[in-house]
Amino acid sequence: MTTNIIELHKDKKGNIPYLTTILKEIPTNTILCKTLTGLGATYGEIKAKRNSIIVEPNVSTIQCKCADPKHANDNLYGVIEKVGVDDIKEYIVNTKDKYYKFLVTPESFYKVKEAFKELELSVYNECFMLFDESHKLVKDADYREGIYLPLDDFFQFKGKALVSATPVELSDPRFKDFQKLVIEPQFDFHVNIEIQCTNNTLERFKQTINNLQSNCICIFLNSTDTIHALMEKIGILDESTVFCAPKSVYKLKQSLNFKNAYSKFDPKLMKKFNFFTSRFNAGMDIELNYKPDLIMLSDVNLVEHTVLDPFSDMIQIVGRFRNGLNYITHITNFFKDYTYRSKEDVLREVDIYEANYTYIRRELGNANDNGSQCAFRTLLKTSPFNQFLDWNKKKSYCAVDNYVNDVMVRNMYLSRDTLRDTYTDTLLMRYFSASNKLHPYKTGDAEWLQLRNANKSIISKRKVTVDILEKILPYETESDYAFRNEICKADPLIIEAVDTLGIAKVRSLRYITKNLKLAIYKAKCKSPQVTELIHDYFKVGGRYLLTDIKAKIKQIYEECGVEPQERVTAQTLHKYFNCARTTIKGKEGLLITSRLYSVSYTHLTLPTT
Repeated sequence: MTTNIIELHKDKKGNIPYLTTILKEIPTNTILCKTLTGLGATYGEIKAKRNSIIVEPNVSTIQCKCADPKHANDNLYGVIEKVGVDDIKEYIVNTKDKYYKFLVTPESFYKVKEAFKELELSVYNECFMLFDESHKLVKDADYREGIYLPLDDFFQFKGKALVSATPVELSDPRFKDFQKLVIEPQFDFHVNIEIQCTNNTLERFKQTINNLQSNCICIFLNSTDTIHALMEKIGILDESTVFCAPKSVYKLKQSLNFKNAYSKFDPKLMKKFNFFTSRFNAGMDIELNYKPDLIMLSDVNLVEHTVLDPFSDMIQIVGRFRNGLNYITHITNFFKDYTYRSKEDVLREVDIYEANYTYIRRELGNANDNGSQCAFRTLLKTSPFNQFLDWNKKKSYCAVDNYVNDVMVRNMYLSRDTLRDTYTDTLLMRYFSASNKLHPYKTGDAEWLQLRNANKSIISKRKVTVDILEKILPYETESDYAFRNEICKADPLIIEAVDTLGIAKVRSLRYITKNLKLAIYKAKCKSPQVTELIHDYFKVGGRYLLTDIKAKIKQIYEECGVEPQERVTAQTLHKYFNCARTTIKGKEGLLITSRLYSVSYTHLTLPTT
């Protein structure tokens, strides 16, 4: 593959011009690296004097471009779910004195292909095919097989090209004769970004938004479940809007009763906190008359698909904001128990999978008996190489590239050092001037992961909980108390036991509910508060009726929150005094002769939160 460079200069007014000023139309058999988002590559193809099929990664992008006033006279036709083959045929037949300008998703291209076939027209000769945001072919291949559905057809087009500001390396040998055309800006375009490394993404996010003096904060987080939990925990539900896929919109509205969720971006719908999923990472313009703050949030352990690739995802996200940003930060933690793997190691792994798969297929073809055939078919079904096959059971190079890219991105998030080194890459330094700050907490995402993954038995969960509580005791910060309170919601007894008895005693009682409750009861009975109240009421030398003793002790226990694990009677007084039997006006009572022990006072000063 040859590489050619075209220089891009700012105009006399200091503005960045559209791509059409230096490239009249995109040549065929080209991978166009435009370097900067928003240069108008799609705009140029829409305006090009030829029939075009532009493949966009998301429906929302198609809807936005079709609704854009600047394309009102461009004969755009968006092929989305509700558009059928007959509708497309009608559009083709009725298009006169204009060019076909199809905007399609990869999954909807087949309808355009079928329409041309039924009209006995050659789509491959009639149209130029442009894959917009082509990095998605690789980045989305692991969860969206349909992303590369039109790829076999793509190579049959007489005119064809791919375009992205952040192209990902493609290993498909069919690209070997393509040229790589790089747009090279002749000016500085980097932005400042703050990388916040932490072990507690929730607390770091909370502190970040509290520190920002902004009326508009945009947050990119690729998990609607996490988004909702975040909004709920921080208490910003009423101040938030979520932009996500239609299925997620339905879930948020119907299951979680959150109404401010939309599948199509509209600035009028924005609030103070605006959450976006990866659906909006590319191909969309966010044009505002002000500069918002941007937070990109990753929790690589709890929600792995929130990992962001600095070389593609982050460049694309920043590039969505056509009028710039006030402040940019990425809050992230790091993979736990993950080992570095080189690209060569990963490719060798794939080669071994492929070799084994090929061998099994060959042996299946040679097998003569049912037993052997059954065994080989089972081996084929369970082969790891299946993840790299397309719908035709042919090797998908996009799937392989996705797997390799995924590992390379993981390597960046092994530690603060590996992430810092990533931003020293020459290419990335053109985009970002990064500061790297560490924000450690006593507990965080790893501890929550421990709790979530703990054995379901109450005993094992309590063991993990106590181990974690040991790390944060004594409670000092707001984060410590927040963690304690979250655990308390799930298992209030273990919190009460630790607070009352201490870590060592709880462990010695083996976390058993009955043991803990009895020990807590005994400890509270002898607590300074209870003992003081009993000593205040009952005096040495005093005589008290049995019925009065019982009633008063019950009252004191209730006031002090003591939950009796045994029946409270007048004899309970023997826990606090030496007593002798007596009678009072013919009724049974007790004479207090001396105290069993003195009150010891412990003063606890809790920090104000």
